[in-house]
Amino acid sequence: MNSPPSRLESDEMQAVLSAALRQVHGSDARLERWIAQPFLKRGKRRTARYDLDARSDGEPRVSHYQWVGKFYERNDDARKVATVLRELAGIDCGASGGFVVPSVLACSAPNGLLLLTYESGDTITKAILRDGPGVLAAIGRALAALHAAPVTPDGITSPAAVFGEVRPCIADLCVRFPAKAAVLRRLLIRLESQTPAATATLSFLHGDLGPSQLLWQHGRVVFLDFDKCTRGDPALDLGNLLTQLHRLTLRKPGKLPDFTSLRRAILDAYQRWSSHDPGLAERVAWYEQVVLMRKIHALEFDRTRHPEAEAIRQRQAEAVRLLEQLGPLVESAEPGLSNARTLKLR
Repeated sequence: MNSPPSRLESDEMQAVLSAALRQVHGSDARLERWIAQPFLKRGKRRTARYDLDARSDGEPRVSHYQWVGKFYERNDDARKVATVLRELAGIDCGASGGFVVPSVLACSAPNGLLLLTYESGDTITKAILRDGPGVLAAIGRALAALHAAPVTPDGITSPAAVFGEVRPCIADLCVRFPAKAAVLRRLLIRLESQTPAATATLSFLHGDLGPSQLLWQHGRVVFLDFDKCTRGDPALDLGNLLTQLHRLTLRKPGKLPDFTSLRRAILDAYQRWSSHDPGLAERVAWYEQVVLMRKIHALEFDRTRHPEAEAIRQRQAEAVRLLEQLGPLVESAEPGLSNARTLKLR
């Protein structure tokens, strides 16, 4: 079966939790009480935190555990993420690179359910605001170590494939915003002409890296949500992260340091801890622009993530604000990315 049920009944869930508890803590471990607290629903994939009280034979005290359960539409996806997390746990790049990933407790593939340890910590934005230089340096170092991990999930994401995804996005935006169509078409031509060549060496990539996939835990970076992990150009992860951080500095001024210094600190640390890559800065700049266009498209057209009317209005207003920046930026952009220039959204 490749399409598991979208949810489990209470008694089925208790059986799965009990089996996982015995697997992790011994055959005499008994589940005495559990509570589910849903905290994410995106499309058909749901995520919940489980608070468990358990007791083992001969132990007078009840032990308390916090787990995360992720339900996948396809059980193959649950297996893929479980395999990746187990491989990351089996190598020392987490210790040497200063990062943490959730541990796999159980994978109930027939139910599309992956049970993981619950990793607590500060949001990465709060940590940056408190100790910007140290946290930004740690992010660069941790990401370099993650990309160096000898993990090879199925699937490759090439620059051409990324550009192929953004082309229809720009076409949609041209129709929705005809006054911006000329600027958007010029940007499309420039992005196509500057599409990086496929890299000879493929790196392990998170695939969907942003502030919400990062936590700060006792001086270490926690990477979450490897659902879109792939292999490809490390500049893709960096471009994703930097674009998301840039949007945040625009939406909430003062929540983060100046983006120019923030960007430089992450890239400097990344390059210090990674193999020499002379073309990295130019490729990161290209991915930032491509990711930005995908984000503008999602803000304008996506109705699934935040379906409330006010949330849709706010997202569309942000899309318009970002589009308003494109005109003078595209007009003044110099040919090429030799100076690693990005679209400065200010």
